[in-house]
Amino acid sequence: MKPIHIALLAGSAFVLPAMAQAQEPAPQAADASGPTGQTGIADIVVTANRVQTSAQKTAVAINVYSGADLVSRGISNVTALTANDPSINITTTTDGSYLAIRGVASTDTTQVGDPSVPIARDGFYTNRQFGLQSSMYDVARIEVLKGPQGTLNGRNSTGGLVSIITTRPKFENSGYINAELGTYSTFNGEAGLNYSPSDKLAFRASGIYRRHDGYRRLSGINVIGDDEDMYSGRFQIAARPTENLSLNLLYQHDDLDSVGSISWKTPIGQRPDFGKARIFPGFFKPYNRLIVNRVQWEARLDDVLGNLSVIYAGGRDSTTFRHALDGTSDIYPAVRTYINNERPVTWNHELRISNDPAQRLFVQAGYFHFYEKNAIINGLYNVSMTGPFAPGGPFAALSTAGRYGVYFDNLIVTTSDAAFAQGAFAATDQLKLTLGARLTWDKKTRTGTNITDIQAVGSPFAPPVVVTGPADGIYPINGKRKPQASFHAGIDFTPSDQILLYGKYDRGYKAGGFNSPDNGQPVPGYQPETVDSFEVGAKTKLMGGRLIFNVDGFYFNYSNYQGSQYTQTGSGSAGTFNVGSARVYGAEVQASALFGAGGRFDLNAALLNTKMGDNIIIANGASPPELINVGGNRLPNAPAAVITATVEYAIPMMGGHVTPHVDAKYSSKFYYSVFNYEDETSRSYVMANANVTFEPDSRNWQISFFVRNLTDHVVLTSGKRNYLAGINEYVFQPPRTYGVRTSLKF
Repeated sequence: MKPIHIALLAGSAFVLPAMAQAQEPAPQAADASGPTGQTGIADIVVTANRVQTSAQKTAVAINVYSGADLVSRGISNVTALTANDPSINITTTTDGSYLAIRGVASTDTTQVGDPSVPIARDGFYTNRQFGLQSSMYDVARIEVLKGPQGTLNGRNSTGGLVSIITTRPKFENSGYINAELGTYSTFNGEAGLNYSPSDKLAFRASGIYRRHDGYRRLSGINVIGDDEDMYSGRFQIAARPTENLSLNLLYQHDDLDSVGSISWKTPIGQRPDFGKARIFPGFFKPYNRLIVNRVQWEARLDDVLGNLSVIYAGGRDSTTFRHALDGTSDIYPAVRTYINNERPVTWNHELRISNDPAQRLFVQAGYFHFYEKNAIINGLYNVSMTGPFAPGGPFAALSTAGRYGVYFDNLIVTTSDAAFAQGAFAATDQLKLTLGARLTWDKKTRTGTNITDIQAVGSPFAPPVVVTGPADGIYPINGKRKPQASFHAGIDFTPSDQILLYGKYDRGYKAGGFNSPDNGQPVPGYQPETVDSFEVGAKTKLMGGRLIFNVDGFYFNYSNYQGSQYTQTGSGSAGTFNVGSARVYGAEVQASALFGAGGRFDLNAALLNTKMGDNIIIANGASPPELINVGGNRLPNAPAAVITATVEYAIPMMGGHVTPHVDAKYSSKFYYSVFNYEDETSRSYVMANANVTFEPDSRNWQISFFVRNLTDHVVLTSGKRNYLAGINEYVFQPPRTYGVRTSLKF
């Protein structure tokens, strides 16, 4: 941990309370984990439809986690969130991560690919997968929206959306400090201060530092990976110069420096016995460096021309990503590394106009602009030769050490513009009809140079031929942007204040793109994918608010499903391709109940059935290509059943409450690719966590003792064939960890 960060965090423990002086404790965020004497499950306000509504009165399948939920469960990043949510799966490879909701995901983590489940941070969208590594802190809530959300909530959200809403400045003086110590030399510290000099101006500063030693070791080179070392700081200003004008400004800096994820590599098609998965072979020390600077701003003007509101939100994200992987395998006699350097700069702009949501006809309309410019330098680099090609060996003269086998120097520009409108008409006090549409214009271009050194990538005995060619690519293929339409139609009925019934149709759209040239051959492209979603559901709040029971059923129909596969150089098979049709259907149940004087039980279940269309034949990435019929196969990242359960009980004692808490997640088997190979499988598992928390009646501090992955179960986050390297790669979730966490609010 850097000395300046220790000083700042330690200093805040003394300075922040002094600044708060005689202020009352900050009010508790509304959540249902209250003390004994609770009379009902508190409502959680969400913005899934871009306006504030109760989650139980919102006709969207949604899971919501308050800031208090996240702290109590130790959820500090998206990976930890997926361990608690039945709807989300995350696949984390050594070179990229992606999310899936209800089996809908984009496995294309290249610089051209788009996520099917984007992450919005206060409404700001970024495309690059390494953004999933950013830590979540000082969060008001997280909303997991399931099913296509493209009409109101941004681009490419065919599977759903993870919306992270940070805590905005409040017109009060308050603060908090959280600290956690645990196994693997874990230290996680977080602090925040809110200061308001008047009822028209407020400031909020918050930050986090997280570190732990690696969970796993690479033998041979004695490197520990799966570690963490990152810090982040956020500063916000909120101004209310008039009654109808509000202004917000945010700046955030993230810095991550670690070895990062490491993988267990085996010959292609072979799955080992993982055992405890703590030590496995490695030949090159990876590294993972991420620096992010993001500025966001928002202006809202109400009471325009009567009851109209005009909201403009924008932002700029500048990221530097430097990453190196162990690329060593048996197919080439060298220690190799795949080097990935990216510098994306992303802009978001959105202008939205709406009238008063209380009106019988509530209308929202707007325009969205997305721009990303990403400078990329990637390559497969031979660090040193091995075997007879090593120094002193009989073939040392054929060494290709210090040379790139493949090298990419590219510039990729992505532009997306969209116009959208949605109207909700209250036909009666109980019946509401909603219609919405979005037109999106996408364009992607790539310029630069790709270089292939045949001798350095294929065989030291090959002739010393270097092929240099343009990296040019464009989508759409003729360069002319055409509008792609997304639709929403819904009906919801509230027979009483405790019951909501709804049905809806959504059309989701995700842009197409292009792959890399194959040894000078033309760039193969792929078309947009679309999904038609039909869903019905019911939300109920019963027994005086002590029981919530929600259920929904859905059916998705895919066209031009986009699959991806690592390929061997020169194989002629594309990295990303349109597989064809697919269908998904399933059901979800959410139940929450209070029992006794201080107990709560939560149950979430998701049942899923996915199937590719019939007689779909594609190449699997081998050289020469093997044609595989994937017709009838399951979609990747789509377990047939996932169940999460949580139980806790607040027991009065010692002038406060002691609350034991246990949560668990069961997932059935699922595959990591459309080929449904057994060696690319996550087998069924159960993972459990437990903690015991003491909180005094004042509720201004607490202390918790926790255990995560209680049974120390070995669970994959990825298992895929990499035909380029000739290996299988397996990446794992964290092992059992335990520790103590404290928090103070003032």
